Amino acid sequence: MNERIKEELIAKRKELEWKNNLRSLEVINWIDELLKKIEGEKKPAAPAPKEVVVDLPEEKPAEEKKPAKKKITFKKK
Repeated sequence: MNERIKEELIAKRKELEWKNNLRSLEVINWIDELLKKIEGEKKPAAPAPKEVVVDLPEEKPAEEKKPAKKKITFKKK
């Protein structure tokens, strides 16, 4: 998107260079400032993330735990 805007601003600047009046020079200066702002907004490209390889230990099948047996006791009277 910025590239398209930048191209349109450059084309408009070239068109205004042919006109020799004070207003054209003001607009050309304004366009130059906008182009500098667009150039300044570009962020440096982040380096590509390096591939990280992690070896995970093999999963052992989980042993099924049997529920603990409750000992039933009766109270003697």
